Amino acid sequence: MKHYDIFTPETAPQSTAPILQALKNKIGFVPNVFSVMGGSPAVLGGFVALNQSFGETTLDATEREVVQIAASVVNEGSYCVAGHTSFARKQKVSDEVVAAVRSGGVISDPKLAALHRFSHRVAVTRGHLGDAEVAQFLSAGYTPTQVQEVILGVCVKMFSNITDNVLGFPLDEQFSDYAWEPESVAGAGFDEEVAA
Repeated sequence: MKHYDIFTPETAPQSTAPILQALKNKIGFVPNVFSVMGGSPAVLGGFVALNQSFGETTLDATEREVVQIAASVVNEGSYCVAGHTSFARKQKVSDEVVAAVRSGGVISDPKLAALHRFSHRVAVTRGHLGDAEVAQFLSAGYTPTQVQEVILGVCVKMFSNITDNVLGFPLDEQFSDYAWEPESVAGAGFDEEVAA
């Protein structure tokens, strides 16, 4: 049973129509994740602001997509895994990296592998990490500031993943080539890791 409307810049309330139009101008269309939130200026405005803030972190485009796809895989956010796979391709993120994160596999680049592991663990444990796990992430070449930036990225995805899991966004045609289901995750064993 559908519990939402899909708003466009033309059908949205006056308070959210300009936000949806700005997204359409920037991306070329309004992804359903934003369209569904278009009925509430507080919800849509908050989600857009979180996304913008995460985009302004010191993490590069590949790193941001690793964080977002990893969190979406943990949260079984099918819509967001597909959407961020599409965005990753547009940003020239390596297919090998994207495939590994989508499947719970291993990334060959050690620094990105550490980011994938850390992002996954932050999402799974809801931040209840051992000191050794944080130290391992830092020893891979990341900074204490980037620990917080990963947390922000995971929170952005928690917002959209939970909303998708409750409401079930229809997948945009633009993302259909990248459809994903939780059953496709092999499991990298991150959940079983025990911090020393």
